[in-house]
Amino acid sequence: MDIANIARVWEQRKLGEIVEFYSGLTYSPDNISEHGVLVLRSSNIQNDKLSFRDNVYVENTCAVSESVKLGDIIVVVRNGSRSLIGKHAIIDFPISNTVIGAFMTGLRYQVPNFMNCLLSTERFNKEIEKNMGATINQITTGSFKKMQFYFSKDIKEQKRIGQFFEKLDKLITLHQRK
Repeated sequence: MDIANIARVWEQRKLGEIVEFYSGLTYSPDNISEHGVLVLRSSNIQNDKLSFRDNVYVENTCAVSESVKLGDIIVVVRNGSRSLIGKHAIIDFPISNTVIGAFMTGLRYQVPNFMNCLLSTERFNKEIEKNMGATINQITTGSFKKMQFYFSKDIKEQKRIGQFFEKLDKLITLHQRK
């Protein structure tokens, strides 16, 4: 396939044009409880997967932000450690009564596995570096929405690509456990 054909089936798009963004929950230490609503934070993402070793729960009454849904991708957008910006994971199983923390952003896209792949690319890392705040370790929602990536115009192709990399990730994880 030549460059002209690729240009017809792939197009560069800003994330804000095709991805739904939502913000995380701001809470105080007084809102933390033993049970209630689970708040996913940067420590709940390990090796691009969800981890539930460091859970924080808040009282149900203070959890007023959007709940996570199957297929959402959660991304660290603010943190004291610059290296954690861009860390992400896909919500790959239903989780009830769960939100993301204030230093996270949630993304919803019609082909979650494809979007998750894009966020694992060097291109995403370069976009983060380009948009990182000078004094605060963060990428704003505005700059996140302006990030541009190439998308296949064919949703079926996006699904195949996303499924391929999902299977590859699972295979790598399986071999790492051995």
